[in-house]
Amino acid sequence: MTDWALMFSSSLIQNMFICTAICCILAAVIGTFVVVKRIVFVTGGIAHTTFGGVGLAFYLQSNFLMMWFEPMLGAAIFAISAAVIMASPKVSKMLREDSVIGVLWSVGMALGVIFMHYVDTSVITPSGYDTVLFGSMVFLTKLDVYLMAAVAPIILMIVALLFRDLQLTTFDETQAKLSGINVTAMNVILYIMVAVTCVLMASLIGIIMIIALITIPPAIANMFSNDLKEMMISSAVISLCLTVLALLMSIATDIPPGATVAVVLGIAFIIAIAARSVSGKLVVRKNSV
Repeated sequence: MTDWALMFSSSLIQNMFICTAICCILAAVIGTFVVVKRIVFVTGGIAHTTFGGVGLAFYLQSNFLMMWFEPMLGAAIFAISAAVIMASPKVSKMLREDSVIGVLWSVGMALGVIFMHYVDTSVITPSGYDTVLFGSMVFLTKLDVYLMAAVAPIILMIVALLFRDLQLTTFDETQAKLSGINVTAMNVILYIMVAVTCVLMASLIGIIMIIALITIPPAIANMFSNDLKEMMISSAVISLCLTVLALLMSIATDIPPGATVAVVLGIAFIIAIAARSVSGKLVVRKNSV
């Protein structure tokens, strides 16, 4: 029997739920743009590229004693670099987007493995591959909470200030250009916000699970609404409810939390598809009567 009172008195569990709530809201807002603009694989490429930065950080710490070069800093450098490259119109003119994603994805992961291989374990003990890929939700510190609480509002403020331009660019780039919007700048800003969101979430649920939290709740919301603001709000509610449920299940059954969150979100997505299909058939029958 799980002693819930004792469990929730732990600062580690409290940190996990606070960081999860922040990431759910952030992922819902940014994920809505990702789903509507159909750049899910761009997000996946950016997320996996961060592994190279994490490996670089551990390598520099162990071999050059650059202890200030934190894994999150390395991940941010790699992620933002990948985002700028993907959003660059010069690159898109020369290469197909999926080719660029594939190159950055594979090279970023490969560099991470190489850097991790040359880490001097007598100096530092780096996080294992499982922690980097699947997160360490139960080992988040107060510093993680403060960092997420500081960065997330900045991203949300940028979205609020540029919402109209981002919305028009997301739905129709041609119309956005005709309206005088700098589409290239909007895409760069959006991709960088995706990159920063991926970096923040990497320490929470890991690289593999990022795409689930950014994609699934907005995709569910998109089945029942086409309004961007409604999608963001619905996605945030869905994400918070399902993620908290998943974490409670994880604590009760002692299953890895990051993987549990992804599975619960996946099941909810399947249920949403079924519900949407049934509701669509009911509407057809009602109209035919």
